[in-house]
Amino acid sequence: MTKINNKDDADAHILRLIAEGDEQAFEQLVHKYQQAVFNTIYRYTGKQDDVQDLAQEIFIKVWRNARKFKGKSKFSTWLYRIVVNHCINYRRKNKRKHVSLDELTEQGKTPESLKVEPDWEQRRKVELVRKAVDELPERQRMAFVLAQFEEKSYKEIAEIMKVSLSSVESLIFRARSALKSKLAKVV
Repeated sequence: MTKINNKDDADAHILRLIAEGDEQAFEQLVHKYQQAVFNTIYRYTGKQDDVQDLAQEIFIKVWRNARKFKGKSKFSTWLYRIVVNHCINYRRKNKRKHVSLDELTEQGKTPESLKVEPDWEQRRKVELVRKAVDELPERQRMAFVLAQFEEKSYKEIAEIMKVSLSSVESLIFRARSALKSKLAKVV
């Protein structure tokens, strides 16, 4: 493989090699973006146990769809769009799955092993914030998570979500307003 200076051009070049079936290029791409994909999946799903499986599914999608990348946006934007869509679909499928006390006991997590930690108040607050973010409408949650946790610019978020910059501003404003009102009562 040839060396290319510009990061975006390098990613596009690697993706072209992947489209031609270059497994070494694919490994390089996975290595480069794996941690970012893991982090994004965890932030969207909140489930550490499923991160590796979902990441594998996402990278398989990248492998299979490499030819579809047109270069109209940065590769990272294209990848984030795949990650976000996959996480949204995952959340929709798993929305109503609850764990019962019986299931916890079967897994060896008896009530004694579920005792409250000394820092229970901080954990409670974190869980309340996570729950409040999870309850946001899908598009607000996506924009908020990309801005706050993924540190994406509004322009990048607009590209990922395929909406205007003013729509991103509005979505994030509404998300913050909703979170303030929900959390003001409990935190």
